[in-house]
Amino acid sequence: MTHPTVASLHITLDELRRRRSTFFVLRQLSLFCAASALLIFGFALLFNSLQPGPVVSLLLLAVLSVGIGLLCWRLIGVLRGRHATFQRLAHYVEDHIPDLEQRLLTSLEFTEDELRFGRRGVSQQFIAQLWQDAERHMVRQQREMEAITPVGRSWMGLASGVAAVLAVSVALSASDSLRDSLGNLLWPFEDAEIIVVGEPPPNIEISLEPGDVRLQRGDGLTVAARVTGATPEALTLRLQDDNVNWRDMPMRQDGRGSDSVSFSYFVPSLREDTVYYVTFDQGGAQNSRQFRVSVYDLPRVEQIDVAFDYPDYTGMEDFVEEDGGDLIAPVGTEVEVSVTFNKAVADARLEFEPAGAGEAMPDLPLAVSGSVGTANFTIGQDGIYRVQATDHSALSSLDPLDYFIRAIVDQPPELALRRPGRDQDVMPLEEVILEIDARDDYGLTRFDLNYSVVGQDEVVVDFLPEERVRDVSGEQLIYLEDLEVEPGDFVSYYLTLADNNGLEGPSEIISDIYFLQVIPTDQEFRRGQGGGGGGGGGGGQGGDSSALVTIQKDIIAATWKLKNRQNQATPEDFAADAEIIAESQKEATGRARMSIDRLSERLNFSDDSYDQAVQNLSLAIEQMNRAAQELDLLQVTSALQPEQAALQYILRAEANINRTEIGMQQGGGGGGGAARQEREDLRELFEMELGQLENRYENPNSRGQSAQQ
Repeated sequence: MTHPTVASLHITLDELRRRRSTFFVLRQLSLFCAASALLIFGFALLFNSLQPGPVVSLLLLAVLSVGIGLLCWRLIGVLRGRHATFQRLAHYVEDHIPDLEQRLLTSLEFTEDELRFGRRGVSQQFIAQLWQDAERHMVRQQREMEAITPVGRSWMGLASGVAAVLAVSVALSASDSLRDSLGNLLWPFEDAEIIVVGEPPPNIEISLEPGDVRLQRGDGLTVAARVTGATPEALTLRLQDDNVNWRDMPMRQDGRGSDSVSFSYFVPSLREDTVYYVTFDQGGAQNSRQFRVSVYDLPRVEQIDVAFDYPDYTGMEDFVEEDGGDLIAPVGTEVEVSVTFNKAVADARLEFEPAGAGEAMPDLPLAVSGSVGTANFTIGQDGIYRVQATDHSALSSLDPLDYFIRAIVDQPPELALRRPGRDQDVMPLEEVILEIDARDDYGLTRFDLNYSVVGQDEVVVDFLPEERVRDVSGEQLIYLEDLEVEPGDFVSYYLTLADNNGLEGPSEIISDIYFLQVIPTDQEFRRGQGGGGGGGGGGGQGGDSSALVTIQKDIIAATWKLKNRQNQATPEDFAADAEIIAESQKEATGRARMSIDRLSERLNFSDDSYDQAVQNLSLAIEQMNRAAQELDLLQVTSALQPEQAALQYILRAEANINRTEIGMQQGGGGGGGAARQEREDLRELFEMELGQLENRYENPNSRGQSAQQ
């Protein structure tokens, strides 16, 4: 059985041997790849510069083969000798980690049997201590052991070798001469030395297709040759595209007859004007006549520069984008597009296409000067555009690219009423704080708070410190005492925002209308204390607005909203909504009148406060009738004043009723119990009659929805 210390040390050495073997293999492979690639590339350069004949070509191929063979022999040899014994590994580790101080080598001098039974002159305990000491130091030096076999760095080395192979491949692909030279080196043919062009003897005819031809730059060309009167074994195509050097390409034999033979060769890409002919050797040099391939370019876009002239309202600085094309800018931006073509053009134009179902802009001609064309237009909608050009040879662009237009629409201002954010009951001497946030994407030109008491002038507070501020927070303290309000009054307020759009005019936002309802101080006190002591059953509800108050507020809010969206709504929708609000106002008026009729029958049991309440309700009904008449005439702006006056009379009537209740509570106990009971019955009837209208007119469309249901 293997001793635990020996087994642990063997495991550590086996792991080290595996890592060292991996490191060794990857390193040798990287060296082999790099050396082979450089050797092949060097021979390709040598062949290209010498342009040797067949004998020298075969000699170069033999030398290259021997070189590749030697590299393979070396790789196989070093890989076969990569395995190492534990003693060699120990020497390798001790050489790279001096801190081990020969412990590993010393421990390996003793075998496992000697560890068990000892050696002559050496005790078993001493040998075991040597092995344990070596194992402890190996564990401590674990990180250093991993560092001496950096497998990760070996992978990087292999990647470098592969990169060298790829680099050589790219270099050969990019150079036609190098690629052809490598092909001739790896497959040498007969000598194709340069021969002065001459006419073939009369008995030999060489026909060449396609002859003189025009091609678009970069296209390929297939050259077909037919020899009649001779049957050569090989035919060479000679190409010249620099007026100096000729390149020889061996042609492929396609067919052979008794006195004729045909060859072909495909030239993958022609970048320059090229002269070509074919030649072979049979009884001397036999050459065809020379032909020319003329290459041309279709007009195409090389670069687009765009100058952006932003609208003044955006506050953005104009700038020029070079080598762009796609346009992203606010609506109304003037752009100057400068297009550089690959050649001089006769005319060019921009063709537009809308992104959706909108109407496309008409084609826009470019002012052309040589190879540059310019045009100006205004960004108004999303879409795409493309550049179409025609050169002086009547050649037109083929499949031009699409460039995108993204028109950024100016968004309306945004408003947030943070405090109080809703209708609120207030006392006559209270101070109310309003907190509002506003923002716009390009800046505000107006940020006003408008508040007023019915019958008084409107107060306007400007929160805007300066124009074109994008984010503003406003705060206003309203002193109700300065407004000389009393219970039954209310303060209405709303906010107005406007941005600085200079194209279509500022976009104005008007908020909903809000109400500060003035209630008696003692009513607020009773609400905070959970109701007053003594009195009838209606006292606990003294702090809540009646249903009629809520309804009239809803009618005012609906009229206000309809007024603000009058310009956006169609005449039919506007008239329908005005009719719904008018019907709501008339129905509320009828219900209030029925309640007054019933209450009037019992006024002999009430006091002066109830008399005043009924009078205020009567005045409210008059204002409701006026408002309904204005709504019937579609005069929503004129209807707001009587609607608000009606609300004020209703609130005063409610305040009268609350004062009656307070009087009942303060006069509790003793005689008059029957009269107080009558007053309680009268109040309950008042609230019951007005409460029948609750939650029926929150928006103008509720009535239409009820009818549909």
